[in-house]
Amino acid sequence: MAIRVPQEDRRGAVYAPCAFRGAPAGPQPSGISEKYLFEDPECLRVLCRIDDGVEDGVLRRHEVKDGSGEIIGTIERHPAKGRKKHPSWRIRQPGHSEVVGRSDGDLIERGVVGLIEFGVSFYESGTLGDQRVAKPKKPRMIHWNDEAGTRVMSSQGNEHKVKAAWLDRRLAFAFALLGDN
Repeated sequence: MAIRVPQEDRRGAVYAPCAFRGAPAGPQPSGISEKYLFEDPECLRVLCRIDDGVEDGVLRRHEVKDGSGEIIGTIERHPAKGRKKHPSWRIRQPGHSEVVGRSDGDLIERGVVGLIEFGVSFYESGTLGDQRVAKPKKPRMIHWNDEAGTRVMSSQGNEHKVKAAWLDRRLAFAFALLGDN
């Protein structure tokens, strides 16, 4: 299990592993359950670790630490509000502005799009019969912007594209490990 990044090779794009998921060797303190990413496939050098999160009212906060236990930043999950269907996310990295991750559109906009897609599907089923194949549902696109509105990262399913050079990649890796749930 690894997080991979695209690298150009003479054969084309290669998705080389850059962080490995695993558990540290040796005894662990009881009652502490953390997710770990390692620099090596043998899981000897900790790249970062993510705690299970602390519930703070309606939000959940995860601390991300480096191999020596220093805090790299935090990731927060905020529940959906109002007409929003999905939660929003916040990444805080010391010395930088907060990064907010959310989907475009609200329930009404997505409902209209869904209604149009249903109508097209219904029409196609009437003209084509049941020869059509059900399309798998695409994971939602999350746009991550800083306080100035500049795109810092985008995420969709297992793909995360970091656009800002200042964002610590380990925070993006940590979000990938947590998942959008």
